[in-house]
Amino acid sequence: MAIIYCTQKFETVVGKTRIVKSDKSSPLGNWNANVFMVSKKNCVILMNDVSYYSVLLIDFKKNDLMNFHEVFAERFFKQLENDEISFPSEFTDKITKELQPVFLTTNNNRKVLGAIQDATLDMKRYITEDYSDNIDYIDVDELNSNINEKIISVLGKKKRGYGYPNDAIQELLNKFCV
Repeated sequence: MAIIYCTQKFETVVGKTRIVKSDKSSPLGNWNANVFMVSKKNCVILMNDVSYYSVLLIDFKKNDLMNFHEVFAERFFKQLENDEISFPSEFTDKITKELQPVFLTTNNNRKVLGAIQDATLDMKRYITEDYSDNIDYIDVDELNSNINEKIISVLGKKKRGYGYPNDAIQELLNKFCV
């Protein structure tokens, strides 16, 4: 089960009735979700709290909550493929099962929340400059790859290490698929 911590903004989209209490954690790490608006449409960014790998859902509607598991898993696998991150194909079902969401209220992981804020600002800037705020023509794979290829200071072996989300998610998947 994927624990998805919601920002207050995303909690309003999800609704209080979907928020549950759970202390289980996924071997693939927990996720944090935030919603932001572009051209009057909701966009959702989900960021893994171990690898800081992000998945972007463009033009997210409340109806998407009914099949959130499928929407999230499909986008996650497509992004992995686009970023050339591989794992043994026999683990696809196991990974999909781990992405089954459980929505929780906000957490206090300031590193992840700060990284989400940075990624959100980068995405908004990219959308505004390159697509003139028109999300109908956005290449979501390219946009998401730009965020995942950005070096992040909270990753790495040392306390103040640096790393790339793409490398970190590959390492996480390698450990999971053993």
